[in-house]
Amino acid sequence: MERAGDIAAAAGSLRPSDPLLRRGLHVGIGLIIVLGVVLALTASLGRLPEIEWSFRPGWLALGTLAFAVTLAINAEIWRRILLALGPRIDPLPAQAIWLTSGLGRYVPTSLLMPMVRVAMCEREGVAKRICLASVVYEMALALMGAIVLGAYFVIDLPALQGHWERFLVLAVPIAGVIALHPRVFHYAADVLLTRLGRATLPASLSLPQIAAFTALYVLSFVVAGIGVYGFAHTSYPVDSGDLVVITGAFAVATALGLIAFVLPAGIIAREAGLAVALAPVMPAGPALAVAVIARIVQIALELGMALAGQAALRLRRAD
Repeated sequence: MERAGDIAAAAGSLRPSDPLLRRGLHVGIGLIIVLGVVLALTASLGRLPEIEWSFRPGWLALGTLAFAVTLAINAEIWRRILLALGPRIDPLPAQAIWLTSGLGRYVPTSLLMPMVRVAMCEREGVAKRICLASVVYEMALALMGAIVLGAYFVIDLPALQGHWERFLVLAVPIAGVIALHPRVFHYAADVLLTRLGRATLPASLSLPQIAAFTALYVLSFVVAGIGVYGFAHTSYPVDSGDLVVITGAFAVATALGLIAFVLPAGIIAREAGLAVALAPVMPAGPALAVAVIARIVQIALELGMALAGQAALRLRRAD
């Protein structure tokens, strides 16, 4: 186990001693990520259904802005999770790290995301084990936030009325709170780290912090839901009363995407889940169109914001 820990620590740095090997490794990882993003974008474009589009630039701009704000919120939430665990990173490098490493989710299994984030955070003086713990917290808390927001949507589905099983959706966030309880999470993490020959975690999130971060993720999904509502106007005439359903549908779809982490960014699971969940307010064709548009805009924003973040970070360091 200790040998495995040494190997994982060396691999996680992505900084071999040989400069040529290091440069080649970074270029190779960059190419893999770019290829994953291009394939994801191409696959999304290929799934656009043939429907009667209604080009409404105002609604499209609203959806794009809401998704951009959601990405910025999620990056800041992760930075604050990391801060709660001890290390401090300034907002600009934190945004750049989160956005750049997030592109690793488009590579199958999504394993490049935590690997790249750990390596980038190490350059900022963050210990690998603490960064990895922050990623675990981030995924778990985001899933809890999505399920908390989507729980009402699931429980209120007409097809599930009269079935007590619909309330089982509430068991997921309860199980999440138990798993993330400081006594459970910290103990399990310290046992694993000790077996791997690593130092233990210096801190873990308290229950009030877990509740606060979950609430922040709920807020981010509400903002994203507004974005999906804007995209919906480009494919089907929805009204203001559909906003709640659309927001809940996106939260459910996001939870499915997080669970299906072995898929590149949950790219199939989220689109299928959103298309099905939008059934109460629009036909299947427009619903699939909304799901695909949301994914295309998200990919474009993630790539553009990641490049802008890296450029801004380099300019600041050059000064």
